[in-house]
Amino acid sequence: MRKALLFIALFFLTIEIFAQYRTERYDTSYYMSYRNKLTLGAVAIKKSTVFKTGATDADQALRFRPNSPGRLGISVAHDFIGLSATFSVNGLDPSYSENKGKTRQTNLQMSVTGRKVLADIYFQKYKGLYLNTDPVTGIAPSGNKYYIRPDIETALYGTTVNLIGNSRKFSAQAAFLLDAWQKKSAGSLLYGGEFFYGSAKGDSAFIPSALANTYPHSGVSKINFITFGPGLGYGYTLVLSKHFFITGMASVNADVSYIKEWEKTNGQNSFWKFNPNLKAKGAIGYNTENWGIGLSYVSNRLFFTGIDTDSRYLNYNDNYKLMYVRRINAGKTIPRITNFAGRIINAVGLGFLIN
Repeated sequence: MRKALLFIALFFLTIEIFAQYRTERYDTSYYMSYRNKLTLGAVAIKKSTVFKTGATDADQALRFRPNSPGRLGISVAHDFIGLSATFSVNGLDPSYSENKGKTRQTNLQMSVTGRKVLADIYFQKYKGLYLNTDPVTGIAPSGNKYYIRPDIETALYGTTVNLIGNSRKFSAQAAFLLDAWQKKSAGSLLYGGEFFYGSAKGDSAFIPSALANTYPHSGVSKINFITFGPGLGYGYTLVLSKHFFITGMASVNADVSYIKEWEKTNGQNSFWKFNPNLKAKGAIGYNTENWGIGLSYVSNRLFFTGIDTDSRYLNYNDNYKLMYVRRINAGKTIPRITNFAGRIINAVGLGFLIN
């Protein structure tokens, strides 16, 4: 009997300690998490991917873009699990036009926005890009505003990861997921790293022949790169009148890059270079206990130079998202599903991503 009573006492003490740990993981006077609720949202998304090349003495850099429209959709989230479904809105997106050619694409991006961990994972492949010729004359057929390159193909695979130092007071989830509410201004040091593999290739040189004399790398038709390195940054949320928020996050990565260039005259060149890169995120909106609205921006930029130090390359992804959410009771079935998935993730040692 004594053993049974002791077991029951220890059992309830363990539950109390665990519950205390769950509530004391963050300072509730700074932000409140609503991951126990079901978050329903309407979203509008625009993704902008650019392969840019230029030179020190060139008047204009050439920005090749895919012809892809924005998307509208819905989102559902509970705890660490979030799902969304979107559809293209060709006619509603003024940046989309059939005159820019056709783009075939695979664009899978996953963002992990945890209490302590931020990660962006990229699996992208585009074929068929265009160049806006407004600032660059003499390269498009007469009467056509766009220089279309259906042969150019770009790819990017990799991830960038940051840890949030002050996760007790600063919440990235409140700004970018709207499943929490930042009630007081706070900031945090960000530290982590990144690793990416990327490529770009065409049937002919990237630089149009009419501009060959302007760019020192005018014969390059293919590049591959691997870039990796540690990063350090800072994030801060300014809260006004308890509900309005402005969030900014930026980090610099001290990347080392291994680059290969293919050129018609000189063949293949490979080399190592030090290429610092920039990551930035921002959000602005209004948040309450039961609903929130926010506009967010995420930018991932990879800079590197060619074997000729005057030549420049840039691969960047800019994502814009407008989101409105409401938080409701999750019922009983959905929490059971997320709890089961959480136990599996903790069992394989990845609990730090979701806790």
